[in-house]
Amino acid sequence: MVMHHSRNSPTGSEPRYLASTAVLVVEALKLLVSLALATRDMRKSHPSSSWLEVLLHLRRSICASDSWKLVVPAALYTLQNSLVYAAISHLDAVTFQVTYQLKILTTVLFSILLLGTTITPRQWLALVLLTAGVAVVQVAGPLGSDSWKDRLTSLIQGDVSLSEGPTSGAVKGLVAVMAASLISGLTCVYFEKLVKDSLASVSLWTRNVQLSFFSLFPALFIGVIAKDGAAVARDGFFAGYNSVVWATIALQAFGGLVVAVCIVYAGNVAKNFAASFSIVVSYAATAIIFRTPLTLPATWGATLVLLAMYLYHTSSAKRTALLPTSEDEGATKPPKPLLFDLMSPTDSNRSYRE
Repeated sequence: MVMHHSRNSPTGSEPRYLASTAVLVVEALKLLVSLALATRDMRKSHPSSSWLEVLLHLRRSICASDSWKLVVPAALYTLQNSLVYAAISHLDAVTFQVTYQLKILTTVLFSILLLGTTITPRQWLALVLLTAGVAVVQVAGPLGSDSWKDRLTSLIQGDVSLSEGPTSGAVKGLVAVMAASLISGLTCVYFEKLVKDSLASVSLWTRNVQLSFFSLFPALFIGVIAKDGAAVARDGFFAGYNSVVWATIALQAFGGLVVAVCIVYAGNVAKNFAASFSIVVSYAATAIIFRTPLTLPATWGATLVLLAMYLYHTSSAKRTALLPTSEDEGATKPPKPLLFDLMSPTDSNRSYRE
């Protein structure tokens, strides 16, 4: 909501801030915070070393030979952030949030392909209910029944007259948010696999430093210079920045760091469930704080979300464990990721056994 307000609130005679500069500032802020946390972790692992030695250890860890693997998720994350800004600039907040829930299903799809995650029919039902419930809450919350029906009709027919904001373009926004949903699922699962596979030797915050560092280059050269270079030269890098814009940047950066922690210790599917539950909590809190009456469709949507959480997390299926503990020794190994089967069954079988 803060981002939507920053992109669509009147600016008067002042130019609106550029999304490309905001993406770059977010990545720079994440880099600084991750670097500080990585230094703290390195200091704890080498308590007898001097600060210079700690920094040398940190440099070797960050510049390791496998750091290039972060280039792909860095570029995809930057593209995803740019698509999110583009989508929310062309869509109202409700339409954006509803459509963006497609990332729940794309995350599960890529978890199956890349991580070999097993999803039971009961869990698939829970995921469908979760997506539907969040969509109902988002649509039924701030809009009446006639309004959201008109909104969906306008999107299907390509009529942008009902879209809000100074840069309306429902079709462009819809394409952008769907692409962002697909990229979100792929990038999150790829990053989860990469971090969990190397967590024993490389800390989470070191990976975040690498990710943010590589994200700076596409954000700077493709976003700021190539796309908005003329506007930056004319108005300045921080043109249009105000307290709301800085609040948006801070929330984006902090959210990115929290997501990284959640991915490592819980997984992407659990992250999506938590985010969906937060939407229901936010809707209930809004009703209490702003005296907004609860609608029947929104209540049904919230019920679907809670039911989906219960069905998914009480399923008897065992989750795939990428980091087995000592208690798991001798247990049956998790199935191979389906993507490896499609690529090279013989090679993947041999490397998996090894």
